[in-house]
Amino acid sequence: VTNSAASPRAPTNPPTAVSVDVDQSAPVTSIQIRLSDGTRLVTKFNHSHTVGDIRNFINLSRPGAPTAYSLMTTFPNKVLSDDGSNIKDAGLLNACIVQRKS
Repeated sequence: VTNSAASPRAPTNPPTAVSVDVDQSAPVTSIQIRLSDGTRLVTKFNHSHTVGDIRNFINLSRPGAPTAYSLMTTFPNKVLSDDGSNIKDAGLLNACIVQRKS
């Protein structure tokens, strides 16, 4: 995950642009993330990325936002508690996940 903001400390800058390092030669999936503030993020991940990588992407996308939250699948509802689980094994290929405040 890379952060391409010019100066993350300047409050007048636009939202931080964050991207995930995706290996195009490996399987890729898109994941939609609905944040607790109502905004939506969509990004591409390799199947080998982890739930922790998704959490890191969210944290870098919203610097200064609370980091105490849970991630859940939408149907069936399941809390994604294992940050070490890869996206494929967690059943998140082309998924929509939801951030819930803790």
